Amino acid sequence: MEYKIISKRQDSDTLLTTVEYNFNGTKIIIEVPHFQPQSVKEVIVGIENRGASEERKLNAAKIISEIITVL
Repeated sequence: MEYKIISKRQDSDTLLTTVEYNFNGTKIIIEVPHFQPQSVKEVIVGIENRGASEERKLNAAKIISEIITVL
């Protein structure tokens, strides 16, 4: 997984980052909220964790499609 922060903005006590994720050629853009972040590291970890979740979601969708084909 690769990612690029496209934009960032503040909404009260929440930092919102718009992130482009690239999963082996599949690109998706998602807004990732960070509620009351305390450090840059915390924001980066949040972005990476969200990316891992999105990658699992994409993989699950592929697996379900394969299962449907077999059934």
